[in-house]
Amino acid sequence: MLLAACGGGDSGEPTAQLLPEDFPQDLPIYANAAITAASRIGGAQGDIYAIGMETTDAADAVRSFYEARLAEAPWEVNNVVEIPEQSTVIVEFARRESGDAGTLAIQEEQTNGHKTIITISLPAPASTVTATPTASPGS
Repeated sequence: MLLAACGGGDSGEPTAQLLPEDFPQDLPIYANAAITAASRIGGAQGDIYAIGMETTDAADAVRSFYEARLAEAPWEVNNVVEIPEQSTVIVEFARRESGDAGTLAIQEEQTNGHKTIITISLPAPASTVTATPTASPGS
């Protein structure tokens, strides 16, 4: 339904996965990041998209990209929270016309080399799955 994982290679790099089929195409995805996890998760409050990515680019470059791109229509940045002791920045954003709010976390890690982890959480639209009538025997 939502992911297609690729086989691992010898490079040790994260294995890329596809985004959920109905993930918003207008939400910016950092081009130099490998998608490490992507799913649509069902919950009592409704479904959400949960996307994880990694890049070797500096966290400041990732932050600049997202703050600029999420300030463009149809998105808007509502709040930016810095958590220096965790080397993390949280960007709260929303779709202007619907108000659907999401969060973006950017965390710089120095263990096993340098990498920046990007996590996106965004409400998914209501499921459009409908029951398909089945023909009765003999019709």
